[in-house]
Amino acid sequence: MINSKTYLKVNGGKALQGEVEISGSKNSILALIPPMCLGEGEGTLTHISGISDIDAMKGILDEIGIQMTYEQDSVKIKGTMVYSELSKLYVSQIRASNLFLGVLLARFGKAIVPLSGGDKIGNRPIDIHLYVFNKFGIRTEIIDGYVKCEATQFPYKGQKIFLRFPSVGATENAMLVASAADSETIIYNAAMEPEIVDMAVLLNSMGVRISGAGTPVIRIKPSKRKLQRTVHEVMPDRLEVGTYLFMIAATKGYGVLKNVIPEHVISVITILTDSGADITVDDNSIRINAKNCTLKPVNIEALPFPGFPTDLQPFATVYALACEGKSSIKDAVFPVRFNHLFEMRRMGMVYESVYSQVIIDGIQRLTGTTMTGTDIRMCTALVMAALIAEGESKIYGLEHILRGYDNLFPKLIGLGADIEIIEEENVEMVLQVECIS
Repeated sequence: MINSKTYLKVNGGKALQGEVEISGSKNSILALIPPMCLGEGEGTLTHISGISDIDAMKGILDEIGIQMTYEQDSVKIKGTMVYSELSKLYVSQIRASNLFLGVLLARFGKAIVPLSGGDKIGNRPIDIHLYVFNKFGIRTEIIDGYVKCEATQFPYKGQKIFLRFPSVGATENAMLVASAADSETIIYNAAMEPEIVDMAVLLNSMGVRISGAGTPVIRIKPSKRKLQRTVHEVMPDRLEVGTYLFMIAATKGYGVLKNVIPEHVISVITILTDSGADITVDDNSIRINAKNCTLKPVNIEALPFPGFPTDLQPFATVYALACEGKSSIKDAVFPVRFNHLFEMRRMGMVYESVYSQVIIDGIQRLTGTTMTGTDIRMCTALVMAALIAEGESKIYGLEHILRGYDNLFPKLIGLGADIEIIEEENVEMVLQVECIS
C-alpha cells in the first residue's frame, strides 16, 4: 500500500518505448458521477480508471443516499438522494465535490456543502459558481467553511448567464442547475473542454436537451419528465495522453498510444511536431518517434481549451530541458503553478522566472536526487524529470499520482522505465505488472 513513507526509485537515462492503452478520463469520471445522481433507476459508467478519487466520490454518494458499486472497469449507480447536506470528510479530498452544489440544488432547491479540496495549485475561488447560482435567484453564503445555498423560488426560472471566465466547474454547475429549471437556460462564454461535452452527452441521454456543448454558447432545455439513468462510456483521458507524449519525446523514445481522441490533444501534437518529434495520428491512436531527433525549443502558454492545458504545463517545462535553445512556458490559468521547478532545482535545473512565465535554456543535464510532489501533476512531472536525469532519484508523494493516473507505474515499466516502488524502511514492495507488448 502506498503511503507517505513510500517512494519511487527511478534510474534515469532510458528511452521509453512500447505501447500504452489510455484509461478513462479522470476529470470526466469525477464530473459524470454527480449528474448520475439526478436520475432514477440504475445507471452505469464504463471505461472507469482505477483512481483513488473515486473512493472519495463513493463516500459522498453514501452521505446523500446514493449507492455506487464497482464492477471491473465500471461503476453502477442507483438509489434516490435523501439528504441536501454534506460533511467535510470526503468533500475535502477532491475539487469535483463542488459539483454537488449544483446537484443538490437541482434536486432540493437547497444545499450545504463544505468548500472543496483537491490539488493546491494556486487560487481556486468559487465566485463564478456562486454568481451562476445567484442568477437563478439562489441565495448563497459561506459560513465556517461551508457553502450554504437556497433557492428563493423552486423550481427556478431558466436564465441567460455570461461567465466572466470560461470556468469548467462553473459551466458544469450551471448545466446541472439549469437541468432543473422551468425553462431554457443559455450559458455564454462557457468552457469548451471535452469534459463539458462528455457531461452534456450523459445529461442528454438522461432526458435533458443540451446543444452547443464544446462551443462558447450552451443551451439547456430541462426535461418535462423525470431523468432516467443510463449507460455511458467515459471518454479517454486527454491529460494522460499528453503526459505520455511528453515523456516519450523527452526521453528520445518511441511509442504508440491507443484508445485516444487525437482532437483532444491537438495542441500537444502541434507543439511536439513543431519541436521536431515525428508524430502520426490515426482515428484512435497516436504514434510518436523522437529517436535521434534534435528537439527545438518551445513557446507555450497554458490557456482554456482549445488552448494548451494547464494540467500539462509541468510536463512542458520538463520537456524544455531536452530541447536545444531557450524555451518559454507561461501559465495564464494558474500563474503560480510552478512548484515542481522548486524541487527540480535539487537536480541542478536552472531557469528564469517572472510571475507566470519561465524561461528554460536547454539542453540541461539533471542529476538524480530526492524530491517530493504535493499534487497530481507536480509529482508525475518529477517522475518525468527523474526519467531523463542521470543516476538514481527518489520521488515521494506517490499517493497524489494514484488520485489522477490509472496504473502509471505498471504502464511506465511496460515502456521500459527502470522504476521500483520502495518502502522507507528499505523493505521493497513487489510491483506485479503485466508488461504491455
